[in-house]
Amino acid sequence: MSKIISVAILEIPGTALSAVHGLIDLFMSANRMLVELQPTPELQFRIVRWQLEQGQLSPLNAVEVTPSLVIVPPVLEGQAYQEPQPIVCAFLQDLHRQGALVCSACAGSFLLAQAGLLDGRKATTHWHLESVFRHHYPEIDLDINALLLSDSDLVTAGGVMAWIDLGLHLIGRYVPPSVVQALGRFLVVDTGARQQSYYRSFMPEMSHGDAPILKVQHHLHKYYRPKCTITEMAELAGLTERTFMRRFHRATGLRPAEYLQQQRLNKAREALENSRTPVERVAWDVGYEDVSAFRKMFHKQTGLTPSQYRERFSI
Repeated sequence: MSKIISVAILEIPGTALSAVHGLIDLFMSANRMLVELQPTPELQFRIVRWQLEQGQLSPLNAVEVTPSLVIVPPVLEGQAYQEPQPIVCAFLQDLHRQGALVCSACAGSFLLAQAGLLDGRKATTHWHLESVFRHHYPEIDLDINALLLSDSDLVTAGGVMAWIDLGLHLIGRYVPPSVVQALGRFLVVDTGARQQSYYRSFMPEMSHGDAPILKVQHHLHKYYRPKCTITEMAELAGLTERTFMRRFHRATGLRPAEYLQQQRLNKAREALENSRTPVERVAWDVGYEDVSAFRKMFHKQTGLTPSQYRERFSI
């Protein structure tokens, strides 16, 4: 008789139903693949959807065994993931204590953090939620470039569609690699390693309410090519250099030089995506005089060389 791997998928208000149904299809496809490759499969996955409605967390189908896996999918509507969710947190804590593998995709990591499961751990979430996550949970070691971070008992995945990577990773914990590869071929999805940094864009904080700093930000967005010293930025803001540095970092989370660097790299990515301009000229156009330094910084920030990035993302 096949071993049952029970998978609990949690749905809170705003949960991306595409991810819920996609995960169900993914695990069910794995079951079919196991039957095709193993006439008498040793295990099968069974999905139980748990839905939070009107303060109650209830299964939508029969519960036979304690879940081995718990997944909190992305949340695309509303901000329920930022609101207190004591019932969901208690559920996650209880199953984690019983040995379940607790996982999240995208904003789902907020609930794992709220439950205290990520304390002292490294985690990831969607890059667009970085500042909000760091504000709520500054003690958690957030790696926003990672698409998926895995421990034996906790897994966090980054982007909205990272539930695919998460599902394949979880299936791969229980089945041979050949099954995961066959599943990837059947679904026509990449089963190789990726990074969220490939897709991350520079979206600086602009709603901080500090008008002098915002004035400098607008200036750097328009005039990012030439060098701009701290003295010049401080004068533009009408502040002393020390006050400017302190307020700029408080408002944006970055030092001015880091901010300018991110803006330049963002423009470089746009150029690589939308033109065939040589890499050397792209580097020069965005303000880098040293092409070698540009290549190193680009790779550090994206995980790809400029040429690899263009090959992957150019129109």
